[in-house]
Amino acid sequence: MNKNMTKGNIFKVLLLFSIPLILSGILQQLYNWVDAVIVGNLVGQSSLAAIGVTSTVSNLFICIISGLTIGVTILISQKYGAKNYKDITKVAGSFVVFLVLLSIFFSFLGIVFTKKILLLMNTPTDIINLAKSYLSIIFVGVPFLTIYNVYGAMLRGIGDSRTPLYAIIVSTITNGILALIFVGVFHMGVSGAAIATVLAQAVSGIYLIIYVYKKYSVLRFKFKKDIISLQILKQGLTLGFPIAIQSSIMAIGSLLLQNVMNSFGTQTVAAVTTAYRIDTIGILPVINVASAISTFVAQNKGAGNMERAKLGLKKGIEIILPMSIITTLAVVFGAPTFMRLFGVSKEVIVMGQQFLFCCSIFYPIFGIQNAYVGFLQGNGDVIVPAISNIVSLMLRIFLSYSLANLIGFRIIAYSEMASWVLGTIICFIRYKSNRWEKLL
Repeated sequence: MNKNMTKGNIFKVLLLFSIPLILSGILQQLYNWVDAVIVGNLVGQSSLAAIGVTSTVSNLFICIISGLTIGVTILISQKYGAKNYKDITKVAGSFVVFLVLLSIFFSFLGIVFTKKILLLMNTPTDIINLAKSYLSIIFVGVPFLTIYNVYGAMLRGIGDSRTPLYAIIVSTITNGILALIFVGVFHMGVSGAAIATVLAQAVSGIYLIIYVYKKYSVLRFKFKKDIISLQILKQGLTLGFPIAIQSSIMAIGSLLLQNVMNSFGTQTVAAVTTAYRIDTIGILPVINVASAISTFVAQNKGAGNMERAKLGLKKGIEIILPMSIITTLAVVFGAPTFMRLFGVSKEVIVMGQQFLFCCSIFYPIFGIQNAYVGFLQGNGDVIVPAISNIVSLMLRIFLSYSLANLIGFRIIAYSEMASWVLGTIICFIRYKSNRWEKLL
């Protein structure tokens, strides 16, 4: 059911909207967890490292699409708050067609250049063929993942965070069953895990298409000659393009950081990429609460109630801080257990535990940064948060490359913590400057 976020208890509205987002995000990350756990235990550590290497590559294309869909959520939220339902239908038609076509192009590029990208990343020679087999298949599924993201973005824009959760539950179960069959029964290795993931992504996308067309007339559009509105497309891209550019630069930066990681050898790759899977789950709750703040602010901006939008930021931080502290404790004390799930060696577990401890103690700082980012983006101020993330990334890259020989693989974690602190400072200064109010 769609939720009008312009009225009601702010804390309750944000919390109830955030919970399905958090669960959806965790389940979406379990796609790769399922692949990694099954492959790590049934095939071996080299195959696990191969899957870990590919995540930064596929994310380069996925982040661009995801960045654009954030613009869709902001635009629909503002129009929903203003009760401009006719334009919402135009947003749906324009962006579904545009983003699906764009994702097909990205999928083609990814398949063609997979091997060259892996070579540029200095991927260890003993896992490069495994990585290529997995990644080539994953790229086939990019259009399906795009369909899920764009329909999920539209639903979140009108306040429905539950339906994307239902879709991802069905998809995650499908992925787990198929991965066990393809890898455990048919012994298809990393290729079997990739095929399972792609089929599961297709299921989630189809589920959302069917649900939206049955339940939400405001998001239902017809395929006709003028299906793409250039005016609407321009509005959405104005909001989403800076986020997409930032996301793509972040993904490219991750490739550069992956190159540093790869230079330490296969064992370190297995340790850090596995630790990152746990870290990604750890930071998801605050990221999704920040996404809820963004939708809340956008709807209230559309309704012309910025005082309520500001209170939304305050209440959002009240949710984020205790949540991030609890997550920190869970990661610090549960790291060895989580690492063992992937079937890695004791040496890899120790390295991963050290990495996770360094990152997790700064989760509250990361949470505050994302709260301010969510507020600014929901208000339409997408440039400064994008610049903030890019500058923070440059700091990470500089520290990683300049201090790698001196500190070792831990510099990857230390540089990330430094980037969170810098990003928080930049976004806080922007918020306190009140310059975003000029965007009203």
